[in-house]
Amino acid sequence: MTAPPTRPEVLDAARLTLTQMGISATDLLQAAGGTRRPVPTFAEYVPVVAAAVPPGSRRMYGTYWSKAVTKWGDRQLDEITPTEIEALARDTQANAAR
Repeated sequence: MTAPPTRPEVLDAARLTLTQMGISATDLLQAAGGTRRPVPTFAEYVPVVAAAVPPGSRRMYGTYWSKAVTKWGDRQLDEITPTEIEALARDTQANAAR
């Protein structure tokens, strides 16, 4: 199945918007070609988050962040599916000390 051809007025609007944003077609192609920074792993990013939040938030969420790092530390943030997050939450809840 192929997409219908893009209407000329839609392309004109896109060009205008990109021009107003200071973005060229070359910028878009370079971004799509892999010049973007890689997505960090959980092990790389959790310490950044922990350092950026107040101490109370660190105490509140630190245990959960540690579990995420233990489970997915070497995986990039965008690799984890909602199903995996839900499964970790259920497992954490089921094994919580009461």
